[in-house]
Amino acid sequence: MTGCAVGPNYKPPENTVSEHWVTEGDSSEPVQNDWWESFHDPLLSKYIHEARQHNNDVLTAMSNILQARALRQIEASAFYPQLSALVNATKTYFSKNGPVFSLSTPETSGLPYAVQVPQIQNLFNFLFDASWEIDIFGKTRRKVQAAEAVIGRTIAQKDDILISVFAELARTYMELCAVRERKEIIKENISLLESKSCLIRLQYRLGYVNRIDDESVQAAAFAERAKLPPLESEMYHHIYTISVLIGKPPEALLEELLLYKPLPPLPEKVAVGLRSDLLRRRPDIRKAERELAGATAQIGVAIAQFFPTFSLTGDGGLQSLSIGSLFSPKSLTYAFGGGLNAPIFQGWQYLGNLHARRAEEAAKFTAYAGTVLQALQEAESALMAYNKDLKSLSDTQLETKHQKEATYLVGERNIKGLVSALEVFNAKLQLSGVQLSLLDHELKTRIDLISLYKALGGGWQSS
Repeated sequence: MTGCAVGPNYKPPENTVSEHWVTEGDSSEPVQNDWWESFHDPLLSKYIHEARQHNNDVLTAMSNILQARALRQIEASAFYPQLSALVNATKTYFSKNGPVFSLSTPETSGLPYAVQVPQIQNLFNFLFDASWEIDIFGKTRRKVQAAEAVIGRTIAQKDDILISVFAELARTYMELCAVRERKEIIKENISLLESKSCLIRLQYRLGYVNRIDDESVQAAAFAERAKLPPLESEMYHHIYTISVLIGKPPEALLEELLLYKPLPPLPEKVAVGLRSDLLRRRPDIRKAERELAGATAQIGVAIAQFFPTFSLTGDGGLQSLSIGSLFSPKSLTYAFGGGLNAPIFQGWQYLGNLHARRAEEAAKFTAYAGTVLQALQEAESALMAYNKDLKSLSDTQLETKHQKEATYLVGERNIKGLVSALEVFNAKLQLSGVQLSLLDHELKTRIDLISLYKALGGGWQSS
């Protein structure tokens, strides 16, 4: 039995976000949900799958969803009658000086004879008790709506954690690959500098160069060697991070990830979808929207407190002084009735609660609007950064191409005796510096692409 539900009915905020991006994207096709597959790296895809199944933050979020659903079930239980059973047996020894015997005398009872009361009395009960609060003004319905909003919030929170974990794992994986490539380039630099040092020492003994040249080359070689230990430490740190993200001990992936593996290739094009779709894809926006829905439902709960509550109660069963006659028809007992509980004055407690709930709804609406703007800012910035990275990467690739050609020409001239071997070493070392710069741009482009996928809200749908 229900009536009207007091308080405002929730309406989701209107989507006023434009469909068009400020920054041009590769394609307005829907965002790829399993965006990590665009890198065509089976190992990365494997780790993403394991993180979805075993990451501790994700598992905690899943438990929070189960808890929210259980709390919703608790709130919904008020829709139904509450029924309980009472089965007991008591044995009572009455005091001769107590009220039972005092009231049984002619002087106190007003009867011409004394009432015979046994001093020891047994009582057996087999009773049922029922009560039901009728949700006439919708307080229970609004509480259930608020609990359902909490379920939606916890689901969105889980999705947000998934996106963050996937992005962090992919970013760490890219950084690990870049560190391994950087380590190989530096090792090659050290080898070049050692060969150059041998050549300079030979020329020094022949009197063609002075000692300063030899010392400078050796100093450069030691400077390169000094870069290796921090890179080793950084490499292990990334491996440990990936292991923990997929729910394993830090050392679990050492054998697998210490092997050299180049950076995964970039996708040919990146679909960014419509800008207005952010409100549907981004879990943080859905989380803020569910919080607004819950705050709106709590206003209805606060308003319902001003109205009376109606309840039906009843109990019945069997009661007897002897267990042998407990189940006879004469042992039947029951009582039923109804009640109304109307608030009159609580020191403005309910009014203050209503004002607090309305203020909370206003705050949640403002927070929702702020979350939408923040999402737009992150997505536009990430798209702009990625587009500029592609331009910068293209220029650096051309620089590397021309530097390789220049190094080749220096080698050809050396073969013809037009330049010295030192010129060849210098050209190769200069090429190495350009390759390190290219590696930095390659890494930055991939990290900014991962940030773009995260800002677009992709990843949680695949789960």
